[in-house]
Amino acid sequence: MKTLKLPLRIEPGLVALLCAWFYFDPAGTFLPFVCAAALHEAGHLAMLLWLRQPVHSLCLGLQGAVLRTGPLRYRDELLAAAAGPAMNLALLLAFSRTLPRFALVNFCLLAYNLLPFYPLDGGRLLRAVLRTLLPLRAAIWAERGICVLCGALLLACAGYLTLCWHAGPWPLLVCLLLGLRCRRTEEI
Repeated sequence: MKTLKLPLRIEPGLVALLCAWFYFDPAGTFLPFVCAAALHEAGHLAMLLWLRQPVHSLCLGLQGAVLRTGPLRYRDELLAAAAGPAMNLALLLAFSRTLPRFALVNFCLLAYNLLPFYPLDGGRLLRAVLRTLLPLRAAIWAERGICVLCGALLLACAGYLTLCWHAGPWPLLVCLLLGLRCRRTEEI
């Protein structure tokens, strides 16, 4: 049996954030989140291994987890991107009655990761589907249009939650982190 040796890099900012979350967690979501996030990434990794795609490293940072692979065909990228949210959906359905906090964390991870912003899973799914169906230039323009529209809606919702529901800075902070995560350095 072949052993998988996967280099792991953990950024200090993530360690600081997780320590703060652990210390200031009145809702008890730290452990469910760590478990759900680990299983989400395990879903991606299992699919990549099943597709016999090389996985070079895993980097955990403030902006999320990144599995570094070689170039993927659109079909393989679609399957690998869908595997993490599929894991969260399975956990949500399996534990909705017995562990509702864990199920809620899985729902939040599922919803966040399916946002259509590259390199989130939803953005990878959108990219793979559009680039399979459309010429490259048209697919890139469609991706950008969808991202701008969804980004504007997300920012408007965050502003509404912050200003009208007095949700504090958290919705806007999530939008900021999402914007940092989804900076595009894509070709045209």
